[in-house]
Amino acid sequence: MPDETTFILLSIDGMRPDGLLQADTPEIDRLAAEGALCLTARAVMPSVTLPCHTSMLRGVDPERHGITTNTFHPLARPVPSLIDAAHAAGKRTGAFYNWGELRDLYEPGSVDAAYFWHWSETQDGDRRVAAAAADHVRDRPFDLLFVYLGHTDDAGHQSGWMTKHYLDAISHADRCLTHVLEAVRATGRSPVVHVTSDHGGHGRAHGEDIPEDMTIPWLLSGPGVRRGAVLDCEVNIRDSCVTLARMIGLPTQRSWDGRVVEEALDS
Repeated sequence: MPDETTFILLSIDGMRPDGLLQADTPEIDRLAAEGALCLTARAVMPSVTLPCHTSMLRGVDPERHGITTNTFHPLARPVPSLIDAAHAAGKRTGAFYNWGELRDLYEPGSVDAAYFWHWSETQDGDRRVAAAAADHVRDRPFDLLFVYLGHTDDAGHQSGWMTKHYLDAISHADRCLTHVLEAVRATGRSPVVHVTSDHGGHGRAHGEDIPEDMTIPWLLSGPGVRRGAVLDCEVNIRDSCVTLARMIGLPTQRSWDGRVVEEALDS
């Protein structure tokens, strides 16, 4: 992939596939039409935020990385994250999020810029994260940009999954993505976008081994991706790490267990 590409990993916390389909998301709809979409991807157990994101970024199951709650502890056998691998390869990396525990998704010093806003209970928290990412992109582009928007999960806990409040949060996340993409394109770079989630939810909770909690959307769009592909293959959250690593051109890490989702790539 050429140097003028920016890879964006956007995690919309708690976003169920059926929520994505029901919400007003013109940006994600366009990316799906131009890329590859799986609506039956799987999270990991326990289906809560930190274990799932650790699998997403480190390419292994909780049995391997050992994070089974939303409290981080150092890995007994370290596994480099996608961000660590990109930094080691000389790529410029950034992380923007509004849930503090995500600071442990990478080693200290592996990001060139990081932004944390301690508030995701309203749409303003997601807006601030997206605005900060866009401002940094305009100042100096990234090769790999991780953006996390947490309000969707908060809306689920506050009002319930699949409620209007929850669907509105997904729609707002879509507008936040548009803001970031506009900034990337203004730099003259082509974005490759991976939109996914860590888990779903049911009622006002999540964490169980049930379809509502375990099924997540998995979208890849941009140069090098099959256009208009609807994936019916098996996709797991740990596959995000290795698939993006392949596209970026990073060396494969022996400790990663995820697979490259070849079905999404333009051969």
